[in-house]
Amino acid sequence: MPLDITEYVDLARDGSGRAVMVGMEPAIQNQQVVIGAGSNASGEISAHAKFVRLHTDAACRYAVGVAPVATAASPRLAANGTEFIGLLAPNLKIAVISAT
Repeated sequence: MPLDITEYVDLARDGSGRAVMVGMEPAIQNQQVVIGAGSNASGEISAHAKFVRLHTDAACRYAVGVAPVATAASPRLAANGTEFIGLLAPNLKIAVISAT
């Protein structure tokens, strides 16, 4: 099972120009990272991305950083979970590990 990572620059806007709490499509890039017993990292997130959408079919834990390593103490995503996270700096990676 993979962790799906979708990278966004901006929020979508409604007909009145107000921000809607979803990413503006098309996304910059989509990645998938295999969820396994050991920590696996994505490629670099685009330098233009301001936030990402994480989606998983399996329970997992993730870490964000320059050289991230996901551990049993990392933030958890439940099976069939989706999370939006902001990015503090450009060119980060996301690591993922199976949660038991």
